Amino acid sequence: MRRRSRLVVGWFLIFVATPVLAEAPQWVLYTHPDKLMSVRFPSTPTEQDQATDSPIGRLKVKMARFDATDRAFLATAVVYPLQADTPFDAKAALDGARDQMLAKMNGKVTAEKPVKLDGFSGREFQFEAPGPSGKIRGIARVYTSAKPSSVYMAIVMRMTDKADPEASKFLDSMHLGKKVESKR
Repeated sequence: MRRRSRLVVGWFLIFVATPVLAEAPQWVLYTHPDKLMSVRFPSTPTEQDQATDSPIGRLKVKMARFDATDRAFLATAVVYPLQADTPFDAKAALDGARDQMLAKMNGKVTAEKPVKLDGFSGREFQFEAPGPSGKIRGIARVYTSAKPSSVYMAIVMRMTDKADPEASKFLDSMHLGKKVESKR
């Protein structure tokens, strides 16, 4: 009887308690190739090079992205190809980044507030857009820098009404400038 009790307890620990005691998945550090920003993704992101039209010309964009079943995590940095004597309008850059992103999605802002990160000014906005099977909801944090003239974005989107508990973890992991994290 005693041996049988130990066997039952042993099986319980192997099949029930072990997954609970297992270490939580490690988030993956992504550092922009030019060390402009860093952010932690829930899993290894894929990188894409894209080009997009803007009022100042064609922009080259490096994007990191991780897609899950009902959500997506994106991070990007864009350096504007401005001449050294061309003034950089941070407010216009923030407005343009937000408006261009929402226009591509046919989305709208549902809330917006100013934010700061590592000495950089920016905005956080929540948004909604039509999706293939309902609304897409998301949060984006956008920051600017005059030197170099650039915009940095971290975006979390979900295809559900439920809040994503990992959205804040992703957005809060973003770093810019001298605070950019690198793998050691």
